[in-house]
Parts: sequence; structure tokens; C-alpha cells
Amino acid sequence: MGIFDKVTEKIQQTKNDIRPRFLSVSEEELNKLLIQDESLVSTITQAVATSAKTLILTNIRIIVYDCGMLSSSFKDYYFRDIKDVRFDMSVLSGGTITINADKGNNAGVVTITDLPLQESKLFYSRLQEIERNWWEKKRELELEEKRAAAGGTQISMGTPQSTTGQTSGEDIESKLLKLKGLFDKGLIDESEYKELKSQLLAQL
Repeated sequence: MGIFDKVTEKIQQTKNDIRPRFLSVSEEELNKLLIQDESLVSTITQAVATSAKTLILTNIRIIVYDCGMLSSSFKDYYFRDIKDVRFDMSVLSGGTITINADKGNNAGVVTITDLPLQESKLFYSRLQEIERNWWEKKRELELEEKRAAAGGTQISMGTPQSTTGQTSGEDIESKLLKLKGLFDKGLIDESEYKELKSQLLAQL
């Protein structure tokens, strides 16, 4: 092992020693955060002495848990809303993960530095696998939206076109079930779900 590797290892070990593991989110809190069909993949906490952030990776989103001195907060970044995620690493700052979300309630860029180097590599590797799967899901969702806009058989929130001038109750019920399925899978958020549901119910 060269002198550079030894220095790098020493810096990372020092950062790990000061990491406040007691500030990271508890298993009980994690279970409360998960929704239907959501599963926990990995977590990682900043190697800093105070106000550490924890990244929580699930099969549908990245949750940033910000543990401050006086209060804590959770921010959701659903993969359907994420444009890209970047990973960088250096001797001084360890691993750095940058999330770029172009949609959703927390649209924008968030950067988490001072992540334990080896742990962050593994975390990012798992994140990439989920991100790849979501590329295909997002393409499918975009196709559904285009079909709906074109008046296809998918969920359409516009005025129904039929010979009787109104949509049957069974058709509305079917669309409501599809809408609920999209929400449960994390393909639409709560506000979108409520808005689209209201539009469907107004057609009854």
C-alpha cells in the first residue's frame, strides 16, 4: 500500500469514527416511511459530527433524512421524477451523491457529501440498478400518457367521447382501479392521484 492510499484510508477511518450512528434513522422510523409495495434496499449516513443526513434507498425512491440539532425532515425523490444521479469521490470529502430531480415536490438538485467512501460505492451501485429499471418504467408511463391524450384505452381525464354522451359506471370504476394501481406503485404522487381521481368521479 502506497503513502497516498495510507493517507486516504486514515482520513476515511477518522471520518467513520466521528460519524454519529445514533443520529441515523431507526428501523422503526424506516418501516413507518415505507408504503405499499415499497421495499428498503440500502441506507448510508454522512460521516460528520453533527447534523448528519441519511440517504434511504428503496425500490421506488430516495429519501433524504436531514437530522438537525433541533428538528428533522424527510424529502422524497421518486425515481420517476429523477433526471439523473451522479457519484463523485475524493480523499477529503469521501463519497458525494448528487440527485437531480426535474419533477415532483422536491424538484431541483441536492448534493450529499462526506459519505463513507466504500459504503457509498456500494450504495451507488445498488442505486444504479434501480435507476436502470426505472428508465423502462418511465418510458412505459410516458407512452400511457400519450395514449390517454390521444383518446386510447388508457386512463383519460378529458370529456368522454361516446354515442350516449356519458361514460358507463363500469368504465369509470376500471379507470379508478388503474389510477390506484399507478399511485400504489409510486408512478404518480398523492396530489396527482387526488386530482385525477376527482376528475374521474366528476364524470359519474
